[in-house]
Amino acid sequence: MKICSGFRFVPAGCVIASEIFLLLLLPHENWAHGVPRDSACPCGEASLCEPIKDTTRKEIYVFSLQNKYSSWLKFDWKKVTTVVSVGYVSQELMCLAHEHGARVVTIANYSRSKLTDSNARAQWVAKQLHIVTSNHYDGTNIDFEDVILQNQTDLRAGYTALVRETNQAFKQAQPSYQVTVDVAWSPDCIDLRCYDIQGLAAASDFLFVMAYDEQSQIFGDCIALANSDFNKTSQGLHKYLSLGIKPEQLVLGVPWYGYDYPCVSLLKNDTCTLKHKPFRGVQCSDAAGRQIDYRVTYPLLINGSSGGRKWDQSALSPYFNYKDKSTGQMHQVRYDDPMSLGLKYKMAVELGLRGVGTWNIDCLDYSDASYAVQQRQLMFDAFPSYPRH
Repeated sequence: MKICSGFRFVPAGCVIASEIFLLLLLPHENWAHGVPRDSACPCGEASLCEPIKDTTRKEIYVFSLQNKYSSWLKFDWKKVTTVVSVGYVSQELMCLAHEHGARVVTIANYSRSKLTDSNARAQWVAKQLHIVTSNHYDGTNIDFEDVILQNQTDLRAGYTALVRETNQAFKQAQPSYQVTVDVAWSPDCIDLRCYDIQGLAAASDFLFVMAYDEQSQIFGDCIALANSDFNKTSQGLHKYLSLGIKPEQLVLGVPWYGYDYPCVSLLKNDTCTLKHKPFRGVQCSDAAGRQIDYRVTYPLLINGSSGGRKWDQSALSPYFNYKDKSTGQMHQVRYDDPMSLGLKYKMAVELGLRGVGTWNIDCLDYSDASYAVQQRQLMFDAFPSYPRH
C-alpha cells in the first residue's frame, strides 16, 4: 500500500502517513450533502447505517484514493465486498456501499517510535475506533510498512500487540467490525520488514498480501522486470501457508498499476537496463521507474508502443516498449492486464484464499469514453465471481 512513510520515493497518489493524516480522517462538520458530524443516519434508510454482518464471505477487497461519487457509481458492486477509503472518510460512500451489501473501512498507520508505548497504542486505538463508529464504517485496515529488523524483537512484539489491541477493541464495540493487516508479497523480511507474521494473522481477521512492488529490492541484474511476477507471487503465498496460516486468513492483493522504466539501454532481446536507485541497503530498485496507472498504460500501449503488447512467459505478465518523443529515450512499461490478473485470481481460488483485491480501484478510467467502459468491464470481469450471502 502506498502509505509513504519510509518509502524510497513518493509515488503519484501516495498518502503521507503522519498525525496530519489521522486528523484528516476525523469527522468534520459537513459530510456529503451537508450531514453534520455525529448526526443520525445520513442514508435514505436508517438500516443502511448498520454494519455489514457477514464475517465469512469471500472478499473482493479494493482500495479507493478518490473521494469521487461519480466513480463509485461505476464500481462493479456485484463483486466488490470491501472498499478501503484512503485519505478521506465519506458517509456518502458508506451509504452507497451498504446499499450494495459492501463494507467500507478506514486505513491507518502508526508511528514506529511508539510501538512499545502501551499508552500511545491505547490512544491510537481509541481514535481509530471513534473514526469508524462516528461515520458508520465497518472496520479498519492497518498499513504499517516501516523497517523492523530481525533482532528488534521489542518493536515486532509492539506491532503485533497494536494489531491485537485494535482487533479486541473493535470486536468489543461491534463483533462484525473487520480489522485487517497489509503484508508484503512474501513473509521473508521483504524491504527489511521482519514482522511477526503468524502473530499478525492470529491477531487480525485476515492479511492482505501486497503482491506488487516485487522489484522494490533488485538483487540480480539491474533490469526492468514484472511488478507482480506470477511465480514470485505463488512462492510468497505458499510461504505464508507453510507458516501454518490458513488460506481463509489471506487475501491476494494485485496491482492495477505498473512501472514505466527509462532504459539506459534496450537490448534486442528486450532487456531494459536501469539506472541504479538504492533502497534499504540494495543498490537497484523499481524506484528507477515511475508508477503508471492502467488508465494511462492502455492508451500508451495502443497509441505509442513500439511493437505492441508483449508477453513475459517467465513472469506471466505483459509489457511493451515505447520511445519518449521529447528525449528519444526508450522506455519499457511493466504492468498487469485482465489476462495476467486472471491467472493470479485463478491461483487464489485454487488455493482457497479468503479472496482477492487491488491497489487501487482508481487506476481505471471512469469516463464514458467507449474504450474506458470496455477496459473497466474487462478488469472487473476478471475478478472471481464469489457468491454474496
